[in-house]
Amino acid sequence: MKQKIMRVLVLVAAMLLPLSASAAIYFGDTPPFDNWSMRPLMRLTVFASGQSDCMLLEANGQAMMIDGGSAPFRDPLRMAMEARGITSFKYLLNTHYHEDHIEGLYWLMRYGFTADEYLHPYSDTATLVERHVRTIAQAKRSGIPVTRIFDGDELLLGEAAIRIYRYTEIKNVNAQSLVAHITFGDSTILLTADIIGETQRYFAQNLLPEQLKADILKAPHHGITPMVDEFLSAVDPDVLLFTSTSKRVTTGAAQAVRSELIHYFVGDGTVILETDGTDWYVRQLVGEF
Repeated sequence: MKQKIMRVLVLVAAMLLPLSASAAIYFGDTPPFDNWSMRPLMRLTVFASGQSDCMLLEANGQAMMIDGGSAPFRDPLRMAMEARGITSFKYLLNTHYHEDHIEGLYWLMRYGFTADEYLHPYSDTATLVERHVRTIAQAKRSGIPVTRIFDGDELLLGEAAIRIYRYTEIKNVNAQSLVAHITFGDSTILLTADIIGETQRYFAQNLLPEQLKADILKAPHHGITPMVDEFLSAVDPDVLLFTSTSKRVTTGAAQAVRSELIHYFVGDGTVILETDGTDWYVRQLVGEF
């Protein structure tokens, strides 16, 4: 029988981290329960795409991409989808048009993958960079409806509920990137794209605690931008993901993180997070996409 242990800073095989009396996070190569794979699960795969965001969310037989990473990883991404038998998505969601978030989405469509909708936060009349314009054009060529998404919008992926937040008070692409709060049963993840300190403070001061609280937090901007303490306290995560290698996380960002959090550096290997709506099972494929 597996025993509950205290929180630690390193990843150890087959360990269980207590969240509360009823929920736990399991780590390692072995699923926490014999029937784990038979349960209805939500799975977030955060691909090892260097310093970029490239995430596949799956729930109840439906799939969506939340950003697609940078261009050098387009072939590994295609092969990863083919290995999973995924040819079509419910959503392709771009949080903002920087190369390290949008390029993989463009190439998935170029490779023939389809989607029910391509989602982005920008006005049709906005003057934007060429990579956004060509991605929208590719979606239209692929017959994929293009939809603008706004602060407060909600999406459903199977039984996973995704609430979108966006701060638009300053003209900064990273500051305005989309944030996704994902709920599946009692389990929660907050994906923060590349938001900056001002955005973090705004959310901490203007959103209700339950709108930010999450078991898993993807650190803003790959760990380049330090997290604001009040934002981190509002989210109050148990696991923190950096979409970069440990060598690329800045000193300021590292110092802003509470020492008891479990850290994963996704650039060192793809991280897979699964939940049945109560417990979590987290593992890292070190050295693998």
